[in-house]
Parts: sequence; structure tokens; C-alpha cells
Amino acid sequence: MSEGDSPVRWSDARGPRATPVVTVGVPVYNGERYLAQALEALRDQDLRDVEVLIGDNASTDGSAQIAESFVASDPRFRFLRSDVNRGLPWNYNRLLAQARAPLFMWNASDDVVRPGHLAACRDALLAHPDATVAFSRVQLIDARGETVGEMDDWGLDFLTLAPARRLDLFLARRVWQAIGFGGVIRTAELRDMGGLGMFYGQDIALGTKMALRAPWVEVPQQSYMSRRHDAQMNKLQGGDPVQQVRVFNPAHSRPVAFPQWYLNYRIFAEVAAAPIPLAERARAMRAVITRWTAPNWRFFPFDVKRNAIRLVRGRYVGAYHSS
Repeated sequence: MSEGDSPVRWSDARGPRATPVVTVGVPVYNGERYLAQALEALRDQDLRDVEVLIGDNASTDGSAQIAESFVASDPRFRFLRSDVNRGLPWNYNRLLAQARAPLFMWNASDDVVRPGHLAACRDALLAHPDATVAFSRVQLIDARGETVGEMDDWGLDFLTLAPARRLDLFLARRVWQAIGFGGVIRTAELRDMGGLGMFYGQDIALGTKMALRAPWVEVPQQSYMSRRHDAQMNKLQGGDPVQQVRVFNPAHSRPVAFPQWYLNYRIFAEVAAAPIPLAERARAMRAVITRWTAPNWRFFPFDVKRNAIRLVRGRYVGAYHSS
């Protein structure tokens, strides 16, 4: 562990247990409002051979106390705490680094899984040994837990497609759940991919990298509930661009930031580096242009606008700001 962090705390004083089937990493920063519900859902999974790692990124609310209560009552829970907020990807990646199971899932501290989620994803990966990711369909809920919609994820087939077509489908249908919303991933492969990068939209760049390398499998059940509320990270997109970038990389010191431009570059860079034939790489580049760059073109001048206002006024205050 890095300086300033408490040692990893084992919840079982008798020593290390047998290797679990799935490690679930729960990163949290000031998430006391929903954290207990997220952890209860993991505690009550049908698949019992689970390890739950809770990574607190220097929260100032009661998140640590909630985590400690689960550690005290269930030997499958472990708690990692940092005294300094080192950014969202750092917190996610340290959970991946500590995972002991061959399968791994990130569970946001405000999201909820239904009881059969982990077992169904585990079974799907057992049935498809060439696949690196198994994910379920996603229901969207609000701050009160009421259904407000669902993701466009019915009938997805990533198993029979070539790499460029997998990427096209990932971007066209916005299948972000494969990475951040309940996707169960083979731990070794996820580590080989490097986990999440220290930049805004790193989950999309990681999804691009993974889609170009191996098939995925969808579980048809709608067993992951992704919460929509005013304090979640995607609201940063309308705020100060430097603040937006510092959530992911606190060391960013420049007076300007272009998160959308940089994300677009990183997606193309993942395609350029993919171990696929040149013709397939060209098809993947075309998929990025048609499914990502062109549909999101308004964000590029918006980045420029936000930085111009920030340089003139010293700060940009838009649809979202941190204070």
C-alpha cells in the first residue's frame, strides 16, 4: 500500500481463506447515502463464495463507518482506506490489484445488484471460456430506488462478431455496463489490460481495448440496477473542465483541460495498438468515427468554450460544479 494508507485489513482473524470465485471491488468516496444498500445486495448474493473489497478514497462522511460495520459482521468483506484522495481510477485499480479471485467486478457504491447477478455471470463465463466479460442487462433507478428506465441492451451478441464489429456494437449501443456497471471480468485479463487510465472516460477506452481482443457474453436477465442522481460523476461533464479532470487525476496542474478531446484520442490510440489485422483495424477506426467522434462532436467545441471562459474568469461554472 502507498504511504498514507492504512494496511489492508483482513476481516477473518483466523488467516486467509480459500480463494473466492469472484472478487467485487466497491470504490467509494463520500457515498454514505447509498453504500449500505450496495453492500447488503452483495452480502445477499446467491453465489456465496465471494470476496468484497471496499476501497474508501479519503471520504469525509460516514462511508468508512458503514464499511467497518460490514467487515465486522461478515468475514467475506475487507476494507482498504486511504488518507488522501488519489483520484477515481487509482481507487478502482487498487481494488483490482488486491483481488484474490479469478473473476472480478466493480460495483459502484450507489448501484445495486439483484441476488442472482454474480452466479449468472460466473456461469456464462464457464460456458464461454473464450469470453473475457459477462454482463447482465441494466435497469436504471433514481435516488429513491424507483425505476426510471433501462439501458439499450436487449439481445446483444458479442460472441459471434469480429473485433471491429464488437467495437461498433459497444459504442452504438453504449454498453458501458460491460466495464463499470456490473460486468464480471476475468481478473488476469483485466490486469493485463492495465485497469483504468487516469483520465475522464477511462472506462470507455478500456472497453474499446477489451472489445478488440476477445468476445463478451450477455446474461439476458436484468440484474444490475444503476442509480441516476445529482451527485454522480457523469454530472462533471457540464462543469469546470479542470475540476472534471482532477477527479480522475488529482495531479493535473495545468490551467486548462480538454477531457473530451483527450478521450477521443485515447479511443483511437487503443484501436491503433490493437493486435488485429490492418484491415480490421481500419474498420475499427471507422466505427470510432461514426459511433463516437461524429455523434459527440458538440463536446469538442464545448471543451474549448469552457476553457476560454475559465481563462477569462478564473473558473467555469456551468450545469454542474463541485461547490
